[in-house]
Amino acid sequence: MKGIIISLFVLVYSSLSHGKDLVIGVENIDYDPIYSIKSGQYTGYARDLLDQFAEEYHHTITYRPLPIVRLFHELVEQGVDLKFPDNPNWGSDFKKESEVSYSQSTLSYIDGIMVPADKLGQTKLNTLGIVRGFTPYAVIDEVNQGKIKVKEFNSIKNLISIFLNRSDVEGVYFNIAIASHTMRSLGIDDEMIAFDPSLPHIKGDYFMSTIKHTDIIKQFDEFLGKNASFVEKLQEKYGLN
Repeated sequence: MKGIIISLFVLVYSSLSHGKDLVIGVENIDYDPIYSIKSGQYTGYARDLLDQFAEEYHHTITYRPLPIVRLFHELVEQGVDLKFPDNPNWGSDFKKESEVSYSQSTLSYIDGIMVPADKLGQTKLNTLGIVRGFTPYAVIDEVNQGKIKVKEFNSIKNLISIFLNRSDVEGVYFNIAIASHTMRSLGIDDEMIAFDPSLPHIKGDYFMSTIKHTDIIKQFDEFLGKNASFVEKLQEKYGLN
């Protein structure tokens, strides 16, 4: 009996101390500094956060960059173990037949509409620029009703760099922290393009999601709770606080 108890203890301890090989599906876009793909490597705030989690819980992570829409397919078809980032409000058409579990928040954000700074509070939206694959949730009803047209661009840098020289797009929609970072990287003055809080915008959070690995979500929540100071410093490092 004593031998059986010891064997069970060793088995349980082994399962707790040894991690898993996990594939995390990530968005194949430049969303620097939160995440981006540089020289084939996933980088940024998200990478540092997830790597630290993996190190503490002995997991081996493979990051699989995918186009936004395909990533939703891979999540529900369980082609990836986890998805980052995700949000219960995203991709509802893809997820409606699936039971998706979400972690606690890893980062809060505001998705809003940027306009020329000299037109703050004066803009009437007819056409909105977005990054290909993104959904402008803050104005989705107006888009579906045809009141606002959408023009898609391949990247945030492409969208911002030509926005000021186009008269057929009144505003651009995305994460306002990313917008500020991208403008600085392009040498564009923050005062040339600005977030217009008078226009529809959304406050939300980035989560990690899964269908089959709820145990990993529980571990990740535990990690976030125990490492609140680390997370705060990491956000400060990347200018996201």
